[in-house]
Parts: sequence; structure tokens; C-alpha cells
Amino acid sequence: MNKYEIVIESTGDANEELRVRLGLYKDYIQNIVYLSEDKEIKADLDWRNFTPKQYFTLVKRNAGKIRTAFANFEEFKRVIEPILKEGKDAIIVTISTAISGTYNNFKLYADELLESYPDRKIGVVDSLKYSSAISLLAYYMAQNRDKGMSLEDNINFANEFRYRIHESGPMDDLSFLAKNGRISATKAFFGGLVGVNPIADFNHQGMSAPLGTVKGEKLANEVALKYLLKTATDLENQIVIITHSDRLARANEFKSQLLKATKVKDVIITSVGQSCGPNIGPGLCCYFYVGAPLTEDRKVELDAFNEAQK
Repeated sequence: MNKYEIVIESTGDANEELRVRLGLYKDYIQNIVYLSEDKEIKADLDWRNFTPKQYFTLVKRNAGKIRTAFANFEEFKRVIEPILKEGKDAIIVTISTAISGTYNNFKLYADELLESYPDRKIGVVDSLKYSSAISLLAYYMAQNRDKGMSLEDNINFANEFRYRIHESGPMDDLSFLAKNGRISATKAFFGGLVGVNPIADFNHQGMSAPLGTVKGEKLANEVALKYLLKTATDLENQIVIITHSDRLARANEFKSQLLKATKVKDVIITSVGQSCGPNIGPGLCCYFYVGAPLTEDRKVELDAFNEAQK
């Protein structure tokens, strides 16, 4: 019997089928989405309240107006307490602290809940990632657990391995980001060009940081793939998750081009969820995968991007 569960919260963007496939706990902690001043919902990774198309249409129409917040203690307790009652421990993998206060608040929630369960353990891991990159890190932790790794060693593993999780892919709807206030500080970087696709990878601080821009969808797709091939390691033995926000056709093209270019253990396509969606908006399509450790000065990543454009 596994003595602890790996739990995600709703920024992890893994529906029930994917949670099972990755070896994660069946339930997840639902964060809050404020659709308006008088309407809030719990972010639903299983899409029982909206279809992804409906949701991203709503998000685009209300750019800058929809807000998100981390779950309260009662929601945390709803998910974690049944695990403790079964005599198991738990590790919760959260969105990057550079993006949200979820990790710090969940640490406080864990301490509060453990007052009633002094013989149990709750670990909280800052993924330094967002979206399905969180679930990809959690997948490797679940693999370790199933091989017998202790909770403490698995947390130490995650705190190192998180720097090996990469992303590669374009964002094509800059109008949403501009309306949502997400690119105001880098307006000059993007300029006023039509068809510009910024491509990003994670940095050491836990942010998705631009590597550069590519003009045109076809070339952006090619550069994203080339960048992955230059930075990934041991693709034949890893799962690559392709995550998109209302770009299913592009995601399928990404999968096709990846399978033509190289052997890979598995490729999964999934959608950005309801917690990350209001901040990302429509227009994202990217690979999440394992590669060489990210460099603090980003020189290796920037060199790889420049080479990918040739």
C-alpha cells in the first residue's frame, strides 16, 4: 500500500483521466475563480460547468475582469483530511510562488490540519511552474513513491527536479495579454507586429519568461519543436504534455510534428484549466517536458532558441 498520496491543486491542469494516468490522487484542491463581483465558482478540472471553448470565450470577453484566488482552509481540509483518516500522508504540489501565494498559505493550512493528526505528515512543494508542468513534476514524484521513496526524500527530489521541467511553445493572442495587463511592461519587446508569436521557457525564479519572438504560426511551431529537441533529455523514456488554451488544432499539429521528429514514450494533449485560464487567456500552445537543468543566467536556453531559429 502506498503510504502517501501526491495531490495537485486546480492550477495543475490535469483532469480525472489524466490524474489517474499520472498516478496522482483522485481528488484535487479547487481554487476560486471570481467570474464577476457577485459570482464565484470553484475551478473545475473536469469541466462539468463549462466546456473549454465556452470558458475561454468568456475569459476573452471579460479580459482583466475575471480574478482567481487560492482555496480556503475548508477546501484544503475537504481533500486532505480523508487521506489522513486512511492512515496515509500527503504531498501537495502547488503553483509557483512567483505567481501565487498558494504554497505559503497551504503550508499554514497543513500545520493547522496536522494539529488534529499529530502522527501524520503533509508536505507542500513549490513547483516553480504553472499549468500541466505542475502535474508533470507530480508524475515523477508519483513514480518515485511507487518505487518506495520516502516522503521526505521525494520532496527533496522535487526541489531539485523542478529545474528540469521546461516549456516550449508560442502564445498567439497578444491582444488578450495586453487587455489583461500581462505585457504592458514589455510592450516594446512585442511591438505592434501582426502575427508575432512570443516563445517562452521557465526561469529559475519560477516564471514563464520570453526567449524571443517568431513571426507566423508555421515558423513558430517549427521553432518550438527545434527548441524542445535541443533542450530535452531522454525523450524515448519520458511523457511530453502538450497544453493549450482553445488551440486544439494547433495542439494536434504539435503532437504530429513531435512524433515525426523523434521517438517519445507518450504524448498527452490537455487543456489549460479554469484556475490558470483567466491569466493565460486563449492562444497558448506549448510542450511541457524534461530537459537539462535550467541555467540561472538563461544563456543555454537563449542560445538554444537562437539556434532553433536558423
